[in-house]
Amino acid sequence: MYNRAGMNDTENKTICIIGGANIDICGSSIGKLRNYDSNPGTISISYGGVGRNIAQICALLSENVRFVTCFSDDSYGKMMKEDCEKLGMNTRGSTILHDLPSSMYIAILDENRDMKIAMSDMRILRRMDAAMLAPVLKELSSDDMIIIDANLDLESVQFILKHALCPVAADPVSTAKAGRLKEDLGKIDIFKPNQFEAAELTGIQITDDRSASESIHWFLDHGVKEVLISMADRGILLGTEKGSLWYTHRVIKLENATGGGDSLLGAYVSRRVLKEEPEQAIQFAISTAVTVIEEDAVRRKSLCAEAVINNIESMEIKERKI
Repeated sequence: MYNRAGMNDTENKTICIIGGANIDICGSSIGKLRNYDSNPGTISISYGGVGRNIAQICALLSENVRFVTCFSDDSYGKMMKEDCEKLGMNTRGSTILHDLPSSMYIAILDENRDMKIAMSDMRILRRMDAAMLAPVLKELSSDDMIIIDANLDLESVQFILKHALCPVAADPVSTAKAGRLKEDLGKIDIFKPNQFEAAELTGIQITDDRSASESIHWFLDHGVKEVLISMADRGILLGTEKGSLWYTHRVIKLENATGGGDSLLGAYVSRRVLKEEPEQAIQFAISTAVTVIEEDAVRRKSLCAEAVINNIESMEIKERKI
């Protein structure tokens, strides 16, 4: 059962998210998705990006959030920066570039609103460098938390992990980009791959409790302190020095699966920075992710910590040791 008490006072602690901010174009097919053809559907445009989505979740949950990225000075970039600041994010430390367009992401969802293919243009993020990151890192203390996403270049990832004064959480983003974090896993405190990204790094396909335990211990043996592996409709794995746990929850009424993993990590970190125990934080994170998916809460900006806590019981979360 989730315990509402027991958290330490955390006033002024900062969650600093360093990563991408995109213009998201999402097409959702009305009927069965057909390749090589024009599919009737609905199309929406919104603000996204793994880093920005995580930062938005933390901001909606009323955390002290700093978001560091590269904005273009085109119309999309200006609107995106303004939106971040309206949500309460501190964007000081981000840079504005004049010679590249805003980062763009296109996703195609099938008739079940599950993503089938996506494409991104994140050239602007390649401009992030040590000169930009150094002053940001110096302003953080050991009580704060950094979240990075693997859209960052390897040089930026390594600079952050070498010079961070506080714990670092990371999202590998995709199987193609997960390798950027592999050599430095021992410097990452909280790591959240999905089942495919985990398999790409470990070589272990998670099919049962034994392979799940092997995958978790692979990450712990490589120096990660806490690992969360999202398993889609099979639940969430949590591994810490205390042991390995498999969490399941009720069936999700899918509205938009995009951003579910970002929400899981952002919500989990928002409770860990409060010194909440991992077993408590993961329940809060699951409730957040399910709420975000079912209510499309990232796009609608309709999320708060109290509502997430009130929803935990209805999530039918079950925990078992593996």
